[in-house]
Amino acid sequence: MVRRVLWFVAALLVLGGVLAYLVVQEDTADVSSSTEQVEVLQPVSVIEAAVGPHQGYVSVFAEVKPRWSVELKARISGTVRKVSLDALAGKRVREGMELVRLDATPYEAELANAQYELANAEFTLMQKQNKSRIAANDWRASRPTEQPPEMAIHLPEVEVAERAVEAAQQRVASARYDVNSTVIAAPFSGIITSRSVSIGQSVSVGDTLFELLDDSQLDIHVSLDSRQWNLLDKRWSRASASILDEEGAAIGTATVQRGGGFLDRESRRYQLFLEVDDTGGSRALPGQFVTVALPGKVIDNTIRIPESALTPNGFVWHVDAGNVLRRFEARALFRNDGDVVIQPPDALSEMGALRVLVMPMAGYLPGQKVEPRVEEVQQ
Repeated sequence: MVRRVLWFVAALLVLGGVLAYLVVQEDTADVSSSTEQVEVLQPVSVIEAAVGPHQGYVSVFAEVKPRWSVELKARISGTVRKVSLDALAGKRVREGMELVRLDATPYEAELANAQYELANAEFTLMQKQNKSRIAANDWRASRPTEQPPEMAIHLPEVEVAERAVEAAQQRVASARYDVNSTVIAAPFSGIITSRSVSIGQSVSVGDTLFELLDDSQLDIHVSLDSRQWNLLDKRWSRASASILDEEGAAIGTATVQRGGGFLDRESRRYQLFLEVDDTGGSRALPGQFVTVALPGKVIDNTIRIPESALTPNGFVWHVDAGNVLRRFEARALFRNDGDVVIQPPDALSEMGALRVLVMPMAGYLPGQKVEPRVEEVQQ
């Protein structure tokens, strides 16, 4: 009996020792596992962003417009007798080319009548001048020492006849203008963009017949807010700007001609006027909406980083000397070619360079320790 009790007690002691050993081993495994998790750091891609002077471009949307464009309207009423075969929408015409001819018969009759009235007025003037000359001769013959009064030598009648001649001349000029207006010609070389007239059509004064534009001289008018204006290079006069299409491809250049001296009355924005450079390689078209990249000024203590490094809520993440994540709020000064130029806080600017995260994730937390991996900056 005693031997059985001893065996039972020994078995309990052995079982307790085994349980204690297992508990100790489990705690050791948990500690080792926890230690290993802390040591595994999340890798992040960073670039070395040097703090220094950087320049960018101020990008604004604008429309390319022809310098000369006109709606050709009828100056007189009449019936269309002839339309040029080249007077079609999309056709290119030369300056002075006849586009439309109206029936000139009634206006030629008015011109003939005006010329007849002018001839009568000139004949009447000759009569009055002859009458005045005879009266003056008679007066000098009878009273050589006295100055003749105007009424005595019919000078008022001569002056009235002269005014009648002038009025008749103006009526002839007006009638000739109407006759010439029966022919509508291109005021400059360009492209017909719209035609609203046909043979046999009756037109009235002011009716639009054609729309014509000159595509040889193109202008761009851009509007800038105060922030954009302050970012411009102060030597913007005669500066060259790039013209980009909707897809961001360069299609030409433009030169700043004038502007900046006033604010638009409605928008209160600064105005700049540019002329598209005629280099032969420009693909800008009248009526095209484009992006104009104006040269900005050089700003000190800034960094150039990929556009992806600036989060949608306006933060830039970087890694400090202890490989700990930090962030600061920033605003893009310039956006160019997939990069942005920003100005970090003064305390960070003194560091000379920052290790900026290329693609910060939403799950990052300030103070989180990471493993930075430097990427080469693509030039």
